Amino acid sequence: MKYAGVCLLIAGVLFAVTSRWIGGSPESVAVAGTHYTVSVLPADRVEVRVTSGKAETVTLAAVMPSMGHALPPVGTVRADPGRFVAIQDVFTMDGVWELSITLSGDHGEETITVGLLV
Repeated sequence: MKYAGVCLLIAGVLFAVTSRWIGGSPESVAVAGTHYTVSVLPADRVEVRVTSGKAETVTLAAVMPSMGHALPPVGTVRADPGRFVAIQDVFTMDGVWELSITLSGDHGEETITVGLLV
């Protein structure tokens, strides 16, 4: 199971990098955890769509490993059922980030990590 998470992280980064080179605009990245599946749009205000499972709360925490940056968690507001938007900017600079998405809801709490190019 450990390798599945690493593979998902690498796939997310590669997808984001490829999308940026081809289209120039941020693309959503889908990632599945054990209990929830989400789609993440790394725009000015990160948007998370819960596509599997019913989350009541979503919190985001960003880390930029190459620079040693770890930012405090950011809350979200529910914009629509299953759609959450960050209450403030999540990323402080362009580059490759690891975004930890903590969801709480009908399947308990789970953290899903995805790699993003911002």
